[in-house]
Amino acid sequence: MVCLVDTAGAYPGIGAEERGQAESIARNLMEMSRLKTPIITVITGEGGSGGALGLAVADRVAMLEFAWYSVISPEGAAAFSGRGAKTPPMRPRRSNSPANT
Repeated sequence: MVCLVDTAGAYPGIGAEERGQAESIARNLMEMSRLKTPIITVITGEGGSGGALGLAVADRVAMLEFAWYSVISPEGAAAFSGRGAKTPPMRPRRSNSPANT
């Protein structure tokens, strides 16, 4: 199975949680981890928070050069920092990881 991921991530609001967003992500993680078929995931653009995590359970994960993968979306981080989810996200800085050399 090949999964292509380009998602801003799970919406960080109360309404999404009331509709079972976290449970859906957790169920997808469980079901994909039980598959016997090898899974390859490619992060093609944005890979934000639970939305990407729910799709990226894989035996191998690859990323395109300008893609990013994060535990929280920029909107989610803005909401936690008090800037509000509607504040435009900051552009992520290039990391110094070995993948960027």
